Amino acid sequence: MKTAHLYRNLGLVAVGIMSMLVTSCEEDIDNTASRNHSEIELTPSGEYIKLDESKPNETAFTLKWSTAHDFGEDYITTYKYEIQLIGSDAENIKEFDDDGEFLRSYTNREMQEMLVDHFGLTTSTIGEVLFTVTANFEGPRLTVPDIATATLKFKTYGPKQYKADILYVGGTAVGDDNVKMTLKDETNRIYSYEGALAAGKINFPVDYADELNAIGPETADASITTSEMASVIADRTEANSWVIPSAATYRITVNMSKQTVKIVEAGAVVEADQLFLAGSAVGGEQIEMVQTFENDQLYAWRGELKAGSLYIPLTFEGEQAMAIVPEIVDNHDIEDGQLATFGQVLISKVDKQYWTIPSDGTYRIVLNKEEKSITIYSAATDLKPLTVSFNNTELGKNPWSQELNVLHMYGGFNSFAYDSGTDEETGKSLKYCQVKYNLIQSTANPKVFVYKGEVLPRNEYKDNYGKTNSGWVNFSTLRYANNGWFVGSTADAIRNSYNGYTEVVAGKVESAVTGQSNNRYAYFLIPEGCNYVVVNLENNTVLFDTN
Repeated sequence: MKTAHLYRNLGLVAVGIMSMLVTSCEEDIDNTASRNHSEIELTPSGEYIKLDESKPNETAFTLKWSTAHDFGEDYITTYKYEIQLIGSDAENIKEFDDDGEFLRSYTNREMQEMLVDHFGLTTSTIGEVLFTVTANFEGPRLTVPDIATATLKFKTYGPKQYKADILYVGGTAVGDDNVKMTLKDETNRIYSYEGALAAGKINFPVDYADELNAIGPETADASITTSEMASVIADRTEANSWVIPSAATYRITVNMSKQTVKIVEAGAVVEADQLFLAGSAVGGEQIEMVQTFENDQLYAWRGELKAGSLYIPLTFEGEQAMAIVPEIVDNHDIEDGQLATFGQVLISKVDKQYWTIPSDGTYRIVLNKEEKSITIYSAATDLKPLTVSFNNTELGKNPWSQELNVLHMYGGFNSFAYDSGTDEETGKSLKYCQVKYNLIQSTANPKVFVYKGEVLPRNEYKDNYGKTNSGWVNFSTLRYANNGWFVGSTADAIRNSYNGYTEVVAGKVESAVTGQSNNRYAYFLIPEGCNYVVVNLENNTVLFDTN
């Protein structure tokens, strides 16, 4: 490459500029002399230059330009040569030339280093480069510069980029013709395909600029898994493939940003962002099933349904393509109250696979996405809340019967702070608990209660016997009295003698003691950072955790 004389004769240029300023201020401009006589012509050696890594020292590109208009001996002409990569934040390359050599020449290595190292263009990428030559005229009159430009495309070499103009599904599992994938998320460059595949091999051909690449596994003939799989991009003739074990309908996701591929048989796992109830049993509007607090894989709903058909559409990446239905075709029985395995089909097939709700009424539906199980309860088989009986000396009602639909946190963990007001059921003044720490009844199981919220306080508080602990708590059915029905720890405690305290490990299920006995004085010590509590009255267990 000919090295330009960078900023050569800058002193002369500066003098010329000053002369121009003085002249422009003191004399009238001669419009005839200052008229732009545009004569520079740029002659590049090509419009698209693909740099060749195998020939680093060979000339890749030349740019010639013709001389500017000759205004006579009274004028000095200086040429500024400038290179800009369109879209780059890097500083433009600028050179000055007044020696009459109107040529620039670059080898493959020199252009690669300029584009990649200076301008930041990625390897194996096409970039648009703007070349500009400006002739400035210094003389007695102000003369408009002569400017000529040329925009050319360069393709760098090196490691391939995860980029695609078009992405396909290809291989023997597809057949003779590649199938074009759909760009679902332009920002994250996520492509998807859902359809039938045969047993065989599969990879993902890529059309990108002038490249024919393909995305495949790192090793040849790799087995597919149900999780995201790492991938590499290579020349199409060299790319490896995954093996599809059997003919079925598959859902495929290629994430170009994460460089991962997911190939899942449509019925193998449940891929869903939302679950809904639909069918004539629901009516015109779909009803969303809610993810439970106690288990991210568990969804539940309880409400009124009409006699009619029921299926569960899945919304995934903004579309409803699949639905949860009975596993066996033409079996529409809800298997009232029984745990059953479900299947998945395309939405277009729910006219053949659906459940039949036998009569109008209240139903509870519990679906485990991970275990692929569903239970549909009618009013006859529905799970019932726990009803407890204890002496309510505050009201003088012995025994007092109470259906448990909520549990309250009780103890020194919040220094026995309580809300103002009265109990809605009894009219008694509140004394011990705060609503914001209530445990809410699960829709999936009315004997399970969950707190999920802000981190629980762990105040230090001295009990009636002079013992101080941080964050001691148990769970009560009443907010206005301390002689109700409690869920306490297994710690040794005796009423009017001493309290008991159980150290808790976050994430470890603890046994619990229920009733209206010494368990009222047996407490759990909340672990640091705890914001998630599950009380299971079916198993008499308590879990403290972070979530």
